[in-house]
Amino acid sequence: MASDIISSLQLDKHTTNRVIVAKEINGCDSSFITSCILGHCIKSKQAVLFIATHNSLLHYQSVGLKMNYNLQRQVDAGLVHFLKLDEELVNLIMSNEEKSLQNIFSSINQTVQSLKVNNSVVHIILDGVSHLFDLHYSLRDVNIFCNQLIQLNRGSIGSFVLFHCNVAHEDDVTHVMANLLCHTAHTILEVRNLLSGLSADVSGHLTLKYPGHKFEDEHMNTIDMKPSRYLFKLFDRGVKLFAPGTV
Repeated sequence: MASDIISSLQLDKHTTNRVIVAKEINGCDSSFITSCILGHCIKSKQAVLFIATHNSLLHYQSVGLKMNYNLQRQVDAGLVHFLKLDEELVNLIMSNEEKSLQNIFSSINQTVQSLKVNNSVVHIILDGVSHLFDLHYSLRDVNIFCNQLIQLNRGSIGSFVLFHCNVAHEDDVTHVMANLLCHTAHTILEVRNLLSGLSADVSGHLTLKYPGHKFEDEHMNTIDMKPSRYLFKLFDRGVKLFAPGTV
């Protein structure tokens, strides 16, 4: 039941260096987006570098099994490289190296180049951009790091970089960083909780925006730039999207 998300993101189109931003608003959980996209990559046999700061491999393995894919098997096979950022930082400290994002990027660059040897397409997923601030990196450091990840896949046909952002409130640095990424994004997914609270029929609101469409055709009036708004319901095996007013 991940097909609704995949078709909405148009991941079957072979565009160049697509940037996708998943933006959580005020503490809601949008990790289902990452699970759906990860499952699509695995079923399409496309390589992924997964940089984790928010959820663990065990979490995504558990969700993946319910969605009919085995993440651990693909990690063991080398199709998915799962990098825990906290472990990478510990390795830098133990080797007496500076724990800068530039040193981490150097390691990531080597991993991506290694994956490209046997794979024509390599996607990058950063799960939890906002947690980089918890590690006391500055806005400038995080912005440079994210842009380096984008440049790493520049020109790669069919590849994408997914940034998963947890946004606190408008006065917080996480909000600023999410907006910076949105300015570079081809597709933006904004996830919000229901204003009415919990519901048995609906889990939340999902808004998709396509700012990258304005670069795809010189005739602006032929492209629908309006956001797509949905209600969504989470199930054990995926997510279902509904048009507002149909539930």
